[in-house]
Amino acid sequence: MRRTPWIVTSFVLCLTVASDAQTPGNPASSKMHELLLIQRAEKGDANAQAEVVRRAEKGDSQAESALGDNYEYGFWVPKDHAAALRWYRKAAEQGDPAAREIIGQMYFDGKGVKQDFTEAAHWFGCPKPSDAILSACTETNYQDLPPGVVNLLDKMKCDSNETLSAIDLTGSGSPVYEVCCSEAPHGPCGAVLIGKIGEEWKELSPKEGLQGFYGACNGLIVLDSQHNGFHDICLPNACSAPIRNNQCVAPAIWQFNTGRYHSVAIAASKTAQ
Repeated sequence: MRRTPWIVTSFVLCLTVASDAQTPGNPASSKMHELLLIQRAEKGDANAQAEVVRRAEKGDSQAESALGDNYEYGFWVPKDHAAALRWYRKAAEQGDPAAREIIGQMYFDGKGVKQDFTEAAHWFGCPKPSDAILSACTETNYQDLPPGVVNLLDKMKCDSNETLSAIDLTGSGSPVYEVCCSEAPHGPCGAVLIGKIGEEWKELSPKEGLQGFYGACNGLIVLDSQHNGFHDICLPNACSAPIRNNQCVAPAIWQFNTGRYHSVAIAASKTAQ
């Protein structure tokens, strides 16, 4: 759930809408204009900065989210996590999905606020989390993995130098390992879950695997609910069907069945709407 500040993401979004913006009257043109305004503000344009503040104070959700980002990172205002959270909330209350995710991450990490997994799950749109399991998640290294896990990863041609997660998904004290398995040219690497079934170590992640490894003990919201002895998992960075207007309606949910996790389709959570 690592994220990139607006100064980078706004450029990517500009490229995304640039072709559509050529059509007169197309909403994409207005959107790109605002993204460029935010970029100029972050590069030190005082007039653009004043305009972003004016728009945010008038309730423009994109400007509110951008202003929250600036307070969080201190681009052209002093760093102030309380102010950042306030502006993110304003944007989220208007349905800005990026602002919801940012707030969720702040509560998950305890960044500028008291760490609160339940509040994080609320903003991510996930069901009730297991505070005990999430709190007990630990970082580990490839060199410290049990021999059976190393042998399985060798067979899978999965060798990682990343810090790994060790998390108890059964409550039995036997950890499941989240391992960064395949480096991607851009963004987070693909990952797998390795756990013990009986006396044998097996891959437990769905066949499609994890979309990305976001760092040890990050990116997986372990839930209170269980299926077949394993806690369900909510993934804020993956979408559960359906997707409406190119936006994620609800995060993906994994449930354990027939020896591994499977993605299940869920209705959109009220918190995600």
